[in-house]
Amino acid sequence: MILKELSICDFMPYKGEQKVIFPNHDTQNVMLLFGDNMRGKTSFLNAIRWVFYGKAMGRHLRKIPRTNLVNSESAKEGNWQTSVSLTFSHEDKNYEIKRSISKKSHVSSPKRDADFNERIGLRIDGEVIAGDNIVSQINQVIPEEISRFFLFDGELLQEYENLLLEENEQGEKIKEHIEQALGVPALIHARDELGQLLKMARNVQSKDARKSSELASYAEEQKQLQSQMDDFENELSLLLDQQNQAQKKVDDIDDELKNTEIAQRKDGKIKELQSERKASENVLVDLEKEYRELLRSVWQDILYQDMSPIIQQMEKRKDVLQKSISKKAVYLFEINDLQESLNNSNCSSCGQQISNKNTDHIIKKIDQTKASLDLIKDNPDELINLNDKITSLSKIKSRGEIKRLISNVASQRKIRIEFVRIDTSLDELKDEIKGFDTEHITNQRSKRDRLIAQLGKLENDIKHVRDSINMNNKSQDHIASLISRSEFGKNQESSIRVNIYKVLWEIFSEGIERLRDSLKGEVEQFASKTFLEIISEKTYSGLNINQNYGLSIVDHQGRILNERSAGAEQIVALSLIDGLNKTARKSGPIIMDTPLGRLDPNHRMNVLNYLPNMAQQVILLVHDGEIDQSRDLGNIAERIGARYEIARISATESKLIKSN
Repeated sequence: MILKELSICDFMPYKGEQKVIFPNHDTQNVMLLFGDNMRGKTSFLNAIRWVFYGKAMGRHLRKIPRTNLVNSESAKEGNWQTSVSLTFSHEDKNYEIKRSISKKSHVSSPKRDADFNERIGLRIDGEVIAGDNIVSQINQVIPEEISRFFLFDGELLQEYENLLLEENEQGEKIKEHIEQALGVPALIHARDELGQLLKMARNVQSKDARKSSELASYAEEQKQLQSQMDDFENELSLLLDQQNQAQKKVDDIDDELKNTEIAQRKDGKIKELQSERKASENVLVDLEKEYRELLRSVWQDILYQDMSPIIQQMEKRKDVLQKSISKKAVYLFEINDLQESLNNSNCSSCGQQISNKNTDHIIKKIDQTKASLDLIKDNPDELINLNDKITSLSKIKSRGEIKRLISNVASQRKIRIEFVRIDTSLDELKDEIKGFDTEHITNQRSKRDRLIAQLGKLENDIKHVRDSINMNNKSQDHIASLISRSEFGKNQESSIRVNIYKVLWEIFSEGIERLRDSLKGEVEQFASKTFLEIISEKTYSGLNINQNYGLSIVDHQGRILNERSAGAEQIVALSLIDGLNKTARKSGPIIMDTPLGRLDPNHRMNVLNYLPNMAQQVILLVHDGEIDQSRDLGNIAERIGARYEIARISATESKLIKSN
């Protein structure tokens, strides 16, 4: 299938009629549609989905109501209609499909889908196709079951990460979609039909067995088992309904929370700042308490600082007095020694007699020493007093409290300055989230957590009931086998039917597993080849597929890597989709919304280089954050056949403009 031209009229943000011509060239097969978030990239994707299948999908693959398909500006003007037409070719035939809705004549303001009339028309090579044959013709070209593999967005890529978890319920649902696209349900439906026929045949066999006294106990046991089976199936149906309702509530909360992400982040920042302020307040209380305690003892440091110079002066005076006393003692000793020499007429040192000349010298020396002695001013009482004072004052010691006090004051000042910063930020953040009910948001997040816990319990309960159903089936099989082998039962038509349906059921069950294994092998082979062409790291050997069709990276030593980056997840998801495309469908276009959001520059370039080879036409709906038009398109410039931009006219209106 090759897309040719899309015409949109008053569809979602696209007011009036707008057209896009797709590239139709063997090598120039890439079309780029640039647009900021919330401008209409996903709406463009939905226009194509809607014209084919009458469904536009929102988050969680939910159908968008018709009232939201009509451009809001047109609706305000009273124009409650929208249409999308698409021309394309397939197997040398030209197709033109158009779908439109308009409000019913008796409805003034539509509120629900039933308030609209819908029309669809299809021409093949100019021939009008009857309305009851249109869906069949579309499904021959591109069945709805496989549309998620040629029309997909970033949310779908993220969904595939769930496929890695073997027991993950979400992964099971995606697995069902994949197998639906690959054709497995045809066999599954046949097996389930045989299962119902087998169940009815067992009931008939049980009724026949009651006619034999030998088999009556088996018949009664089979009846009880079937009654249990009915209870199990009713319980399973109830649990699955509860699971769907809980999951819908989670999805609704996720949608609501996504619309308030900015407010949530800012509310979280407010809580962080409030917690930070509270912690600082506690520190400030401790500092103020320490400050008061320091004031009670810091006087000693202040007194110590004042007394230190005085003590030093006292010490100096003490040294002077001690030296004077010592010097006086020396002079007294010297005078006594000289006087003794005069009195004995002999030298006290050598014992020789002193001459008259020396006697005069000694007398003169004594007079000089006495004169020096008179000049010495000693004061023993002052010295004693000084010693007492020094001893008393020296008991005043420094505890370093002044430094602690200075540090304490500085810390308090720093915290109070920080309070100003925090309070200013809090005021700004509170002003920014004014109008958001942050308490409601918090309650919704708590509610979501409770629902997730409930889903976990429901999943366990569902598994338990399914295990009980399997055990019950085995017991019924065993009893049916005993009845069939009995003399009475082996010739009964009901036993023959049970045996035939049982064999057919087993054949189809084995066929399903063989088909799954074959398909998974093909998907793994194609996806591994794609992955190795895209990935920058060349030490990998490929991908390994699990029961849910999830893919794991395998290194050159055959080891599965359990941890991988968000970018690697996206490359694996793209590889899986390429593998599914090559396994499941005819050649045709791939239309991708935001496919490069989590890739680093190297892998972005690798993916861009590979994408033109994924399909006959590749339409990329991207924003400037994904692709830098001046930097990233050099290697695929020759593959680009068309380039469009989504221009913002207003908050509710966008326009498709072709770029040169």
